Amino acid sequence: MRIGIVSDTHRNKEGLERAVDWLQNRQRIVSLYHLGDDYEDVIDLADTGLEVVQVPGIYHPKYRDGTLPKVVRETVLGLRVVLVHCLGKDLPDEDRSVTDIILHGHTHHPDITVVDGRLTMNPGHLKSHRDKSIDPSFGFLDIQERSVRAVIYAAKEFEELESVDLVRSENGLYRA
Repeated sequence: MRIGIVSDTHRNKEGLERAVDWLQNRQRIVSLYHLGDDYEDVIDLADTGLEVVQVPGIYHPKYRDGTLPKVVRETVLGLRVVLVHCLGKDLPDEDRSVTDIILHGHTHHPDITVVDGRLTMNPGHLKSHRDKSIDPSFGFLDIQERSVRAVIYAAKEFEELESVDLVRSENGLYRA
């Protein structure tokens, strides 16, 4: 399954649409995961045919009052995937030990790590400009029966910034 991952779009709908268009046309994604800030940014993507899965960011009123879930759990080809906005604040301890892939945003810092068979990914941000000295970026996951590929792309040139190829095993995900 091919999944686009965006976070911290902060009302930059033009940047979001540009990234989604590239992900659909170049990576052939079928789903888009939005990791918060701003929750409503994906409303205009209804016509794309993508399945959109999302969590709110810390500034959303429904995040603060608890009426929107801070954690979304998905199962993709047998892998347990968790979406949260703020990794340290939103991810329950019980999810940390049983999740294969943790997706989060909030820091605006793109990062892919693999520790103890678990993939953790922050796609960065899609604000319209550099933020916190970091250029806009977004992510891509290709989950297959025997492998997982995670990539972070620069939003401006669509160049690959970071990637990891993983092999699936009974004990988790490990570098190929």
